Order: sequence, then C-alpha cells, then structure tokens
Amino acid sequence: MVLSNYKGEEIIDSITIRQGKKYFDKKWMPRTVFNDTKDKDAYIIGNGESRQGFDLTCLPNDTYGCNALYRDYDPNFLVVIDAPMYQEVIENDYPQKGIVYTNRSNMLKYQGASHLIPHNQYLGAGGTAMHVAIHDGHKKLICLGFDCSLNGPNNNVYKDTNAYKSSTENVDQTVWAKEIYKLMINNPTIQWIFVDCEIPGDFLNLDNCSTWQYNELNTHINTKNETT
Repeated sequence: MVLSNYKGEEIIDSITIRQGKKYFDKKWMPRTVFNDTKDKDAYIIGNGESRQGFDLTCLPNDTYGCNALYRDYDPNFLVVIDAPMYQEVIENDYPQKGIVYTNRSNMLKYQGASHLIPHNQYLGAGGTAMHVAIHDGHKKLICLGFDCSLNGPNNNVYKDTNAYKSSTENVDQTVWAKEIYKLMINNPTIQWIFVDCEIPGDFLNLDNCSTWQYNELNTHINTKNETT
C-alpha cells in the first residue's frame, strides 16, 4: 500500500476585525480521503473538446475529473472550484455518490459531504486535479481534454450550460496553461502525458512532459491492465 503521510492541516476558517486588529479563527481539518496509489497512474480529465469521442469508462483507476464531468461520468475524484458549479453538485447530491474535493469557502456556504483540497494552491479545476493527484502520490499524470494553447471562443464540452460561459464568448484559456506549466516546473520528478490535447509548445520543452495520441492511450490501458 502507498499512502501519502498527510494527516490534515490547520486552516483559517474566518477573520474578525476588532478595533483595527485582525483575529483569525483557525480550525484543524483532518485528512478524510485515503487513496492507495500503488502501481496506478493518474488519469486527469479536463473538459476541453479534444476528448470528445473517447469512452471515459475505459479508463482504469485513478481518475480525477473537473466540474461538470459528473453529469456524464463518475470519476474516482471530482474537483470543483467555482461556487455556481459546486452549488449544482450539492443540489444533485453528488457528494453522496462520489468523492468531491473543493475549497473551504464552498464547504461553508453550501455545506455537503465534500472534502477539503489538501494544501490548496488556488488553481483552476484542472490544475487542482493535477495537484491532488500529485499530493496522493501519483508519479505519472495522463491528461485528457486539456485544450489551453490559445485564447478564443470557449473550448469546453459543457459550454452553454449552467455555470459555464457561452459558445460565442472568448475565454482566457491560456491562464490554465500558465498554471499547469508552473506545476510541471515545480514537480520535475512527475511525468505529464497529454493525450491529443491543444497545449502550448513550450510544454514540450520540459523533460517531464510528452504527448500521446488516443491509440497510444488505448495500448497503454490494454497493456497495463489496471482496474476500471
């Protein structure tokens, strides 16, 4: 069994200002998710359109998904950052079905049986999913649906739906690329593989980043024979 040695963390739950001084209400948040990563890759599922057509049910454990992915597929771990998306997840009682990671602000506002993002780096959902996978102890991150090379019309499977921008709206998608690039720089021993994604060229200048086509992903899955 391979488990990270994370026990939990102390967070600032609220701040009170009295007579010009700040008083911090701190709270200990114990670890609530114990994931054995032994002999498993992490499959990080973004919602870019490049993953359309691939059957996600073929993916073995461990899968880390983002936001509205739960509407169509149940990942092992779902990461939700934005409040409107988290509200939808709670209203649909998804935390009763799957493991949901979110921030403390969402937990306080909407409640729900969710789990605190460990050592939150305050990234987008995709970058946070990668962060959680690394925190769990994964050494290889196989990434699908990360289309962040250009700003422009919304490239997202769930555009024009609740909590998402419209299909005609321009989106600053390269901000997520900058977050991911920094993660790769800061974690040189972790291997990133992007499967037929639209990624910036400078990603591939890093020794710990490479790309696959979907036929290579299928071969990997069939060869490794992990549990789905």
